[in-house]
Amino acid sequence: MVHDFVGSFDLFGFLAWVRARIDHGFPLYLSNLFNWMEVAMSVAAAFATRMIPLRYISMLGNAAGLAYGLGSGSFSSIVEYGVSLPLNAARARQMRKLIVAVRQAAETDLNIEWLKPFAHARRFKAGEMIFRKGDKASEAFIVTEGEVEIPEAGANLRPGDMFGEMALFTHDGARLASAVCRTDVETLYITYEEFEQHYFQNPEFGLYLVRLIVRRLERNHRRALSRLEAV
Repeated sequence: MVHDFVGSFDLFGFLAWVRARIDHGFPLYLSNLFNWMEVAMSVAAAFATRMIPLRYISMLGNAAGLAYGLGSGSFSSIVEYGVSLPLNAARARQMRKLIVAVRQAAETDLNIEWLKPFAHARRFKAGEMIFRKGDKASEAFIVTEGEVEIPEAGANLRPGDMFGEMALFTHDGARLASAVCRTDVETLYITYEEFEQHYFQNPEFGLYLVRLIVRRLERNHRRALSRLEAV
């Protein structure tokens, strides 16, 4: 079967044909130019300190490398850069969408829908302790179904609420309060390591995350004052 396929499509013969066609209209100096462009982009990528610019620089390098591969008839270059270019483009698009979603959430209603594609599902039974005050923390949660109580704050969390993220910013990484399931609960969780990865890939993510957390603290503070005034 493999022999039949090779016999029906001579890949190297096809590349030789492409090279012969290109040689008539693709000067050697232009092929070398694309090669040096790819080298220059590789060097520039080493100096990039943020992930999104790094992706864009890599895409330019991939495009130049692909052009060089087509011009020189280098099958390995065609495969390498032909695969890398769309992958880098997809990653850059994903990061841009994430930043836009976080920015919109920070400017509007504290919506955390943007975080769901990066989270993992976990279920708890009614009465189960999700974590205790003082526990070592490693993840934050989003309630998707059910109700979670934070006893120390006198707060009940419902679908859409996020909790457990504050320990990410504490000195010893300890939980500042406990979380108990008042009903059967379904959550999404994201580890602090994943938070950090997104932050280092693009510091803008961390900026808007902090804004969200501060706004939520302000909201909780207003609720606490309202309860005190009611008493």
